[in-house]
Amino acid sequence: MKNREIAKLAVKSIRNRSLRSWLAILGIVIGVGSIISLISISTGLNQQIKSNLGGLGASVITISPGAARAERFGFGAPSGGPPGAGGGFQTGSATSNKITFREADALRSIEGVAKVDARLSGNARISYKTKNTSVTVIGVEPAAFPASSANSILKGKSLGTGDLTSVVLGYSVEAETFNESMVGQRIKIDGTTFRVVGVLNQSGSSFGGSDRNVFISQKAAKKLLNQTKYASSVVVIASGGSDPDAVASSLATKLQSLHRVTADTQDFTVTTATTIQTTISSITNTLGIFLGGIASISLIVGGIGVANAMFTSVLEQTRYIGLLKSLGARRGMILKLFLFEASMVGLVGGVIGILLSFLASAALASFGLPSAVTLELVLLGLGFSVAVGAVSGLIPARNAASVEPVEALRYE
Repeated sequence: MKNREIAKLAVKSIRNRSLRSWLAILGIVIGVGSIISLISISTGLNQQIKSNLGGLGASVITISPGAARAERFGFGAPSGGPPGAGGGFQTGSATSNKITFREADALRSIEGVAKVDARLSGNARISYKTKNTSVTVIGVEPAAFPASSANSILKGKSLGTGDLTSVVLGYSVEAETFNESMVGQRIKIDGTTFRVVGVLNQSGSSFGGSDRNVFISQKAAKKLLNQTKYASSVVVIASGGSDPDAVASSLATKLQSLHRVTADTQDFTVTTATTIQTTISSITNTLGIFLGGIASISLIVGGIGVANAMFTSVLEQTRYIGLLKSLGARRGMILKLFLFEASMVGLVGGVIGILLSFLASAALASFGLPSAVTLELVLLGLGFSVAVGAVSGLIPARNAASVEPVEALRYE
């Protein structure tokens, strides 16, 4: 008997026991839908994070004081802009070691370095008319700004070299804090008057973006924050055509020499968009495995339901199996018949589960939770459901194939 004919018999058998078959299918539906929906959350998070990191600038390298420790994960945003600026993304706590402005100047001669922005940051009160709030003020080198923030000017102009009284606002500071056009207006930062000369574009990044910061020149920040020796962070822009990771390695080697430390004892952290993406991808992948493992429990339960339905089917069709064998059906044909039946239950359950996962993904997105059902997830869910169905039906199919024709025909 051909496989097509065996498949038709399997379909007929499922239809004859529609209620039991649909209950078995329901277990597969819940399992596949749960797995795809939960893993799609980690996939959506990963895609969203990559999109956010895309706004940080692939050529931007940030050096922060303090060595990373594998104790916790944190997104520091005191300096805004690129990854790790003023704390950045670090896998741990930081020591109290500092980077001086003189050391930052020594990095300018390294091959592949286009610009260096030694930043000084701190919290300050800004006031305008009746509005008064606390923000992060960042002193930058005008020659490197706003490229060092991986951003561009939306309105007005950038800071001028040697300008001590101008300020550039982050997008959200103007749009949300002041809620009016601020170019040309005068504001006070800790009592010192500054004129707004520009507003940055919206960064589109939730990781240390520049939207909620204000930027003044490095010289003005040294005076305002009363700090002339140590930088809060150093932002380096790699030149076009150079490899940012290779430049980052050279920067680390140079600072190790200046600080007289080794790679194992270095008291600073060099961060690129690549290192952040690698770390976060590792986290989201682990999350996906964890969520998938939890959801797979329901699929295993569904598989048990399929096995139970197939055992019952074998018992109910014992006389039918004996009749088929008496008509010349071989052991392999009987085995195929019940395996096909179990696999079809898994296939139908998988297809319905995939459709439900799309609905679940849309529902999660409506609540603001990123979710992405990819082709790989769909194929994984479909293959997994068929495999679970086939494995669940294997033992019942073997039992059916081993039934002796004479005993089967006598079965009541």
